[in-house]
Amino acid sequence: MGFARILKDESGRPSGYRECDGEVCWLPRQESYEHKFRRIKVELGTVRVLNHDFLCDRTRVYRQGILLKGISPEGFRVINAVFTGNHQVIYTPLGDAKVAYPESFEALDSGGIPENGYFPVSYGRDEEFVYFYDGSTDTRHAIRVRGCQDPASFVSFGDGNGRDSRRQFSYGRVKQGS
Repeated sequence: MGFARILKDESGRPSGYRECDGEVCWLPRQESYEHKFRRIKVELGTVRVLNHDFLCDRTRVYRQGILLKGISPEGFRVINAVFTGNHQVIYTPLGDAKVAYPESFEALDSGGIPENGYFPVSYGRDEEFVYFYDGSTDTRHAIRVRGCQDPASFVSFGDGNGRDSRRQFSYGRVKQGS
């Protein structure tokens, strides 16, 4: 038996996936080896590690070691630090973002942690709605920004604030007085 090596993404950051003797398993960061890990089936020669949670091969996509059934690896990519997905589905770090039109989805910022913040925030939009994700909320998905009547004009300032052609928004809500 050989030593397990941590699989790294394209930018060299470590993921939650380990490879040993041709087998791959999921073992999340800051977890001890006492916890069960998930062994996954992949074609090792075609593996792409996207980030800490996502890995795909020629035919499958995995999130945290769980096969995403019915999701194609075609076009699956990291969109920004918060959103990952393809034309079929968009994910946040906590789960399905529940985007209405994933084929037209685009991130509007880098998805970073704002100054004096603790969790990543990000705005994104599809052809009909603007979405906001805040890692500190109880929802696993992005919320639709109510009050945004012109998604095509929406601009994110990258700190949880943004605006469309009519209003200003803060953390996905209309700012008072705008």
